[in-house]
Order: sequence, then structure tokens, then C-alpha cells
Amino acid sequence: MRPRLLLLGVVLVLAGCGSTGTTVRDEGPAALGDKAIVSPAAAVGEDTAAAVPAVPASGSGFVYLLRYDQPEPTRRSIPSDLTVPEGSLRALLEGPSLAERVLDYSSAIPEDSRLLGYSVLNRTAIIDLSKLPPIAADAQSEALLALYQIVYTVTASDAIEAVQVRLNGRPYGLNAVAGGSSALEPPLTRADLSFVIDAITLPGSSGCAVAKEGAPAFTGTPSVTILRPATGARIRDVLQLRGVVQGPGGPLVIRLIQNQIEVANRIIDEQCVGNFAATIPVPRSLTGPLDVVIIAPGVEGQPAAQALQRVVIAG
Repeated sequence: MRPRLLLLGVVLVLAGCGSTGTTVRDEGPAALGDKAIVSPAAAVGEDTAAAVPAVPASGSGFVYLLRYDQPEPTRRSIPSDLTVPEGSLRALLEGPSLAERVLDYSSAIPEDSRLLGYSVLNRTAIIDLSKLPPIAADAQSEALLALYQIVYTVTASDAIEAVQVRLNGRPYGLNAVAGGSSALEPPLTRADLSFVIDAITLPGSSGCAVAKEGAPAFTGTPSVTILRPATGARIRDVLQLRGVVQGPGGPLVIRLIQNQIEVANRIIDEQCVGNFAATIPVPRSLTGPLDVVIIAPGVEGQPAAQALQRVVIAG
């Protein structure tokens, strides 16, 4: 069974990571060439002289982008006038390269976000950005992914152990994302955000957040919100689905409907409360408009909640 993602009452773990050197942290097989991208600009005709320096003058760093909503490290050359953590952060804000976009890399950080401030105090990086995903129930997953990208990118060099994130000078972190007070947001380490990866599903799988044991019973109006894909999105081989369910908890039913006929379905058979995700292979015979319907069945006499999104199967 997949590990359960606890979004309510997040406990911030402030344990340090790494040693005290200034080398780049070992990011595992993905970062060592198995899946990492090294600005493969030549694949799409981009200027390789700038994208892939023959001999980087200053070294390299890792930037965490998203591929099918799965965080993955990609390599970047860092200018000699910047430290590896700051250079990596600036590269992250630039977003995926043209070649990486062709390979379906993306970012949860808004494209027009700017770095307003960067400083380091006792191996903690303090960064201030101009734009990040909004703190709202329907954007919770985006906010968590953005925090994951920032913290893992900046701490990829073991010169930095934790990151204090600010948005236009105001604290931005797990407390705010979870709906609590952001006044005393502590710095974030990799350990604090390791749970985020559990919200991401692998091809053909599904999963959801569950309520913390002993959490208060839900008393509001049940709702389902689809975060991805966007309305009208063009889908090819796989439907990457993410959203938020607010309710008393229960399984989710996902239906793919074309011309009023159900062509595929999926059940997330867990007590989903909060984020959910599913990756559903698209039948090869499908083309054209497709309705994605997600239903949270009613429990204890409550009505069902559902959401509908129309996408296009590119074929």
C-alpha cells in the first residue's frame, strides 16, 4: 500500500541534511544521468553553444522541474559569479528549456516569478519571490509542488540545509498551505517536504491524501475540484489527473465518457480527504472530446459531489 499523505496538522521536521562541504549533493541515479536532462538543446535546434557549454567555468547544479507532475532533477551550468545554490534557484525561475518543454517538463512556479532577495544565515537560505501559487484549497497541490521544487533545488548543494521562503516579503510555507498561521513559518528542509512525492502517482496508478487519525469530522459542503488537466487540454497517451476533494471521506469514482458512453473508469478505493491524483492510460481507439467526471459518493445520507472537465484526445 502506498504511504499515506498527511496534509492536516503537518509536523515540521527541522533536521539538517548533508555535510558541511560545498559540493553538490548526490541526487541519486536520476540526477546522475539515468533520467536527468543536460539541456539537450540540439534535439530541437536550440543554440547549443549557450545551452551546453563544452567546459562549464563554474561547475553545475541541479534544478528540480516537474515531468508529468513528478519532480525530477535536471542539470544546469552555474555562472562563476554565483554560488551553486543561488545560481540553481535563478535557473529554476527561468523554467524548463525549449528542449525540456518538448520532453514534457514543466514547473509549478509561475513563469513571471522574480527573485526579490537571496541571503544565507547559518546554512539557511532566505529567499523572497515575487510570485508563487496562491494559498487556496484549489491550488494546494501547486503550492506544495512549488515549495518542493524550491527547497530541493536550493539544498541540492550541501552548502544549504534549509530554506526560508517568502512571497513579497511575507512568510510562505507549509503552515500557510495547510490553512494555519503563516506568521512563524520555520525554514524548510528536505525532510519537511518528503511527503509531497506521495501525492504524485506513477503511470496507471492512483492515490489520495487521507485525514489524520483523530481529525475533527468534516461539517462543510462536500466538493470536488479538478486542478489538472485544464479545460480543453489536449491529451495523448496518458491522462494525468490531480484535484482536491473536500468531504467526510470516501472512495472516488473517475469516469471517462465520450458521446454519453463510458469508455474507461477508475476507483480510488481510499478514504480520500484533500489531494488526489490518478494517471489513466487513454484507450488507443479514442480521439476527439472526452468528459472526465469525478464523483465523491455521499456517505451517511449526504449527497454526492462531482466535477466535470472536458478535454480533447489528440489521437
